Amino acid sequence: MLIATSLSAQPSQSCKSNPDLVGQCFKVDGRARVVNGPGLIIWHIGTSRILGVEGEEENIPDNLSKALHKGSDVYGTDVFGDFEVCPLTKSKPGEMQWVCVESASRLVIRENTH
Repeated sequence: MLIATSLSAQPSQSCKSNPDLVGQCFKVDGRARVVNGPGLIIWHIGTSRILGVEGEEENIPDNLSKALHKGSDVYGTDVFGDFEVCPLTKSKPGEMQWVCVESASRLVIRENTH
């Protein structure tokens, strides 16, 4: 299953205005997926970098939330797109960095097979 959407949306509370940010927001071309443990993660395509999305429900845009819930199983849905994320922890080699998501665009939804 492949569904594309060009909608762009902002979270209800701006991620960029979060007082807990530890640096500048940045853009990644990535794949968002819900997994056991950390919950929502974004893999930065072309790297081995994994970003954990803290407080998923309040820290992601509506269009990303809707895309993740389009499939029959949230754990079976991958959402590829362009994500603007803001760091809530410093980047450290070998560790997942925690972020909030300011915006998500050019979303493509795929059912994953694992």
